[in-house]
Amino acid sequence: MPSTTVHLPDKLLNKIDQVVNEIGISRNRFIIKACEDALQKSAGRWPEGFLETDLSSSNLRLLKEGVSEMEAAIMRMRRNRNILGILSLFMYSPYIHLER
Repeated sequence: MPSTTVHLPDKLLNKIDQVVNEIGISRNRFIIKACEDALQKSAGRWPEGFLETDLSSSNLRLLKEGVSEMEAAIMRMRRNRNILGILSLFMYSPYIHLER
């Protein structure tokens, strides 16, 4: 299994040590479990209420179209590793200005 180094604040590490001692597992197992739980919990989901909006239906449609086009362009650029192309998407996006 690959390894990594994580730097934790003393206060956090002390809390982790307290919990692992109480439940009888290693720090490593605790951190692996915490990471797995965090990934499972947020896998592909936005926080509740994050996408709630009061945009008009026209603006919401424009936003959705823009996001879809930007996502597709980013994926194309990532495959090409073209960072300048990705940055230009944000600088010259026609979706910056929404209708009133």
